[in-house]
Amino acid sequence: MISRIILQGSLLYALASASRLATTQAPPAITQAPDVACPPASSMPPCGIGCLASAANAAGCPDLLNFGCQCKVAPQISSLASSCVLDSCGAATATIVDSVGDAICSQCVL
Repeated sequence: MISRIILQGSLLYALASASRLATTQAPPAITQAPDVACPPASSMPPCGIGCLASAANAAGCPDLLNFGCQCKVAPQISSLASSCVLDSCGAATATIVDSVGDAICSQCVL
């Protein structure tokens, strides 16, 4: 009986040691780049976001945060969104929407 308790204790100790080793090993290698924030995107006037999302979707870029896709078709998105942005934001803010879009493409897309 005592040898059985000692054996069980040894097994528990071995399992505990193995689990400690498993948790202290190096994390797995990252195989995909993490998402990186795009600071200019936070400057986008809210009045233009719906227009840009709709235009981007129509241009084949349904993911609003896929700046690479959007920058490839930026002239098409601009053409599709321009009247909506002007109506929603007014002329002064529409120029800000355009400038922020340019900044996103120049600073956040490699």
